Amino acid sequence: MTPTPPASPGSAPTMEQVLTDYTAMREEMVAALARALGERAWRESPNSPGLRRSRVGGADPAAEQVGLVTWSFEGTYAVDDWHGAARLVAEVGRRHHFTDGGITVDRPGDLEIFGVDAHGGRYTFGMATNTILTLRTGPHRWEHPPEPADQQRT
Repeated sequence: MTPTPPASPGSAPTMEQVLTDYTAMREEMVAALARALGERAWRESPNSPGLRRSRVGGADPAAEQVGLVTWSFEGTYAVDDWHGAARLVAEVGRRHHFTDGGITVDRPGDLEIFGVDAHGGRYTFGMATNTILTLRTGPHRWEHPPEPADQQRT
């Protein structure tokens, strides 16, 4: 799947487009890690609050942010592979128009990186006792806003 190109100034992709792109990016990140470091049992994190929608206010009161379901697997990669795993995730993020946000934590037993996109979206990839991958969109408008009861697991 080809990521949606960055929107022109003053325009933003719809939330539906962003969620499709983010879901594809997450799948590509997991696939790149599997190719390089072996398959892992990625699944919805037991601590995931699920799909979260919130209004953001500001310039566009109709815009929302969405936090996708947190993915994780029990355990982590070999410590010697951590920085390589982080590089793989960042490479996939760049293909989806994310810039390298930086390293949030880098200490023995704990590594966390993040990337950001032009619209305020963010991914976080972390390795400690377990491994996590979270995605949160920036503010976007829905083309067809779902009702709160229609929130899907993404």
